[in-house]
Amino acid sequence: MALKTLLTTKPPTPYFRPPPIHLCVVLVVEQPRVVAWEFDANGARPAQTKMNILAALTDGDSVAKVTVFEEFGKRFKEGGSYNVKGLSLRGQSPPYQLNITKDTLFFRSAPIALSAALKREAELLIHPPSPLTPLSTCREARGLITVEGEVVELSALKEVTTGRDVVPLRNVTMQQGESQMSLCFWREAAVWQLQVGAHIKVSHLKAGRSNYGLRLQSTNFSTIEEVRSEDIVGALGVMEIEGDPGNLNLLLEDGRTVLIEERLWEPIELVMIEPVIKVQIKMTGNKVQAIEVAKN
Repeated sequence: MALKTLLTTKPPTPYFRPPPIHLCVVLVVEQPRVVAWEFDANGARPAQTKMNILAALTDGDSVAKVTVFEEFGKRFKEGGSYNVKGLSLRGQSPPYQLNITKDTLFFRSAPIALSAALKREAELLIHPPSPLTPLSTCREARGLITVEGEVVELSALKEVTTGRDVVPLRNVTMQQGESQMSLCFWREAAVWQLQVGAHIKVSHLKAGRSNYGLRLQSTNFSTIEEVRSEDIVGALGVMEIEGDPGNLNLLLEDGRTVLIEERLWEPIELVMIEPVIKVQIKMTGNKVQAIEVAKN
């Protein structure tokens, strides 16, 4: 039976089991997965983690993706071709997903020729594209997207039950220009270290609707990075922050107030002879990471 036919055809009976199918394992990546969480007053932490396998399989004509639990991941190798017996299907209607269980057996077999197009299709399944998308247009976007902006609101971490699992959840409001969007971070994404004012880029989000409207939700592919910006600005002066020795508030000519360590500001203050001094700054979120007098 062809792989595409298997995944797109409704089985004749609820007890249908596919016959052995000749498949090649095109690509394999490890995918850590937290399967149990511990919660306390300080948040959530992984209690048990498994190293699942994400694999792209082909019969030489089409490609399918399958997640394999850690205990079954040693039954095959990337590049190997097998006659696979005991596959099952997951899902209520086509297109179905392949399911590998304790009853699935991999018998080494004749190699399957792989075209460049099949390899590219497998790569896109395992490493799906996630184009950078402005917040102002993400409502019209399709598929997985990447967004960038400032964290303007951050909820407390919540303990949520989904099916039989209890997982962490955190809601984040991101702003880019005049546009705002609610981001919903599940599981591992919920315990990312974030703070209000940070400028971040989050990849592989998918749009989903809730009682509160459209939200962007994290996926197993999502990653986060704090974005550093670099600019030449006018600096007007600094003031101490009560209860935070070693850090200062720096007032910029455009009206913004940003954080800067006192040790970084001291060399600038020594050469500041006018009410405004032009400086080149590198920032992460709302904090200055590096500063020097701008060159003319």
